[in-house]
Amino acid sequence: MQNDNIFVLVLSLEQYQNTTLLSQSICGRTMQQWVNAATAPFRSKSVIVSPEDDIITIFKNNLTSATFTVITYDDMPLLTTQDITDAVDYCFHKNVPAVKLPRGWVFNTELVAQSETFPVTEFHAAEQGNYMVAFNHAQMAKIRGMMQARINEQHLKNGVNIIDPSHTYIDATVVIDPNVTIEPNTHLMGKTTIHSGTTILDGCHITDAVIGQNSIIGPYAHLRPNSSIGNNCRVGNYVEIKRSRIGDGTKVAHMTYVGDSTLGQNCNIGCGVIFCNYNGKTKSNCLVGDNTFIGSNACLIAPVQIGDHAYIAAGSVITDELPARALGISRARQAIKEHYVTE
Repeated sequence: MQNDNIFVLVLSLEQYQNTTLLSQSICGRTMQQWVNAATAPFRSKSVIVSPEDDIITIFKNNLTSATFTVITYDDMPLLTTQDITDAVDYCFHKNVPAVKLPRGWVFNTELVAQSETFPVTEFHAAEQGNYMVAFNHAQMAKIRGMMQARINEQHLKNGVNIIDPSHTYIDATVVIDPNVTIEPNTHLMGKTTIHSGTTILDGCHITDAVIGQNSIIGPYAHLRPNSSIGNNCRVGNYVEIKRSRIGDGTKVAHMTYVGDSTLGQNCNIGCGVIFCNYNGKTKSNCLVGDNTFIGSNACLIAPVQIGDHAYIAAGSVITDELPARALGISRARQAIKEHYVTE
């Protein structure tokens, strides 16, 4: 059956309109967005209705020239394009005016439009789970789990190594190349892209980020929106990166915050380094050149620029531009007071 011959009428129950269920995320999309994705290949229309409204009246008020009209609901996010096509094919091959679905109908548009009464209906025993409804948060949680299992299964088939699919959370909008390894308790959200050979260790939280090839992220790393990690990088435990670009081969290994910054290639960022991007009113950028070394517990006060091959001593607070191949050190001298502790 050609898609041009199918019209989908999506009913939205009016009691939903003021609830939070419609706006809740199910693996990166709302219920309505999932249904819209399923109906996208066909002509479709959404109508707000009451549970008491007559289905035939709704149908006749929305007639089209399509051979078949499918009536479904926007609270069934597990519904797929294939479910719609299968239901229409069933109606066509049975040569009946109407088919009752687990939730919804398929009408032969011309035959039902001419009928004065509800037509004799054939029941289509479709995949029941795909017609599951989210009337409350308990049902929503169950649907979310089923959708996540569906998404993870597709990634596994595509060659992604998901160590524990039941404890890995991936949005539908995430793109993952084959030969990526994902450890448990990881959340991949939004328009995140992960390229081949990369490993995401346990407990990472990644949103709208791009990660290059053969990098290691985590454990417990947090990549916030508009972050880009290059190839062969290391982003270690308790590192947070926000709206920053990390060059190829750069290592940010321990307990560091990188915000609104650009780091060049083959840099080493020590433990506890902070890129101080906010002065209480505005956010500014840091620019770090290639092959730089930033010692532990250093603070870079944005805006500041660090040249290629520069070194920053541990514990320094850097407020001014550091030229290429220079050493930046800003800290009090160590004082030694002999015999300070008495016996």
